[in-house]
Amino acid sequence: MGLRYLFLGLALWGLYLIIRHLLSQRKPERPRKTRSVDSVECAHCGLHLPRNEALRKGDLYYCNQAHLRAAGNDTES
Repeated sequence: MGLRYLFLGLALWGLYLIIRHLLSQRKPERPRKTRSVDSVECAHCGLHLPRNEALRKGDLYYCNQAHLRAAGNDTES
């Protein structure tokens, strides 16, 4: 007798899962908002970073002051 209730409960649970799965598929997906970031590469180490955070010297971009100074020292010698 108890085995019959166990099978009935499992059948109802499976039916619930199937219905929930079918209902979740009907929801329209919202388009994802993506932001494009204009990035540049550090001329010293190759790190990619947003253009507005980069330090510029001529046509080259650097990720920090140390790399900018290192590039200045390389060009002077």
